Amino acid sequence: MSLNRSEQAQTRDELHANLRLSRFTLEEVGRALGWDTIQTTSALDVAGTDPRDVWLVRDYLDRVVAAAGLIPLPYSTLTEHARSNAEAWFGLYDVDTITKGTTP
Repeated sequence: MSLNRSEQAQTRDELHANLRLSRFTLEEVGRALGWDTIQTTSALDVAGTDPRDVWLVRDYLDRVVAAAGLIPLPYSTLTEHARSNAEAWFGLYDVDTITKGTTP
């Protein structure tokens, strides 16, 4: 699944909006996912990163926003419908497996 420039920009904006909503820092997200700042920034910016990382950060942010009792903002490209295609094309990481069940 390859995103065009417009989809990349929209996804970046949506990820950053949910990051703000989560009230987590970039460093906290990276630590939870076992990433350094460069990998976290790349995933959040949808910039030259493994698409599985983009999906993982999306799923993690959705999880922590929901755990705070809030509703995650929707995604225009990384939809549940697109998830099945992404899973078939390159496989996806599971949030619980990566965080070892430590997400709120």
